Amino acid sequence: MANKTTTIQIRVDEDLKRQATKVLGQMHITMSEAIKMFLGQIAHRKRLPLDVFVPNEETLRAMDEVDRDEDMYEASSVEEFMKALER
Repeated sequence: MANKTTTIQIRVDEDLKRQATKVLGQMHITMSEAIKMFLGQIAHRKRLPLDVFVPNEETLRAMDEVDRDEDMYEASSVEEFMKALER
């Protein structure tokens, strides 16, 4: 007996689709194959096959700080960065 198939339709940002299609193309995987792999992993693992978390308050503050470029240090080399860490 053949497996029955079904169709899934999703709405996704055009740029996201383009970027993902490019990456998948480099791996010789179609979007449809990638989605089937993703769904297969969900069924196998009984969870999402990636780490999803809700950041705590400290992490949210740090992310906001980075977004605002506050207290950011820019080094021109690894050596300069390492010296700054030693201070």
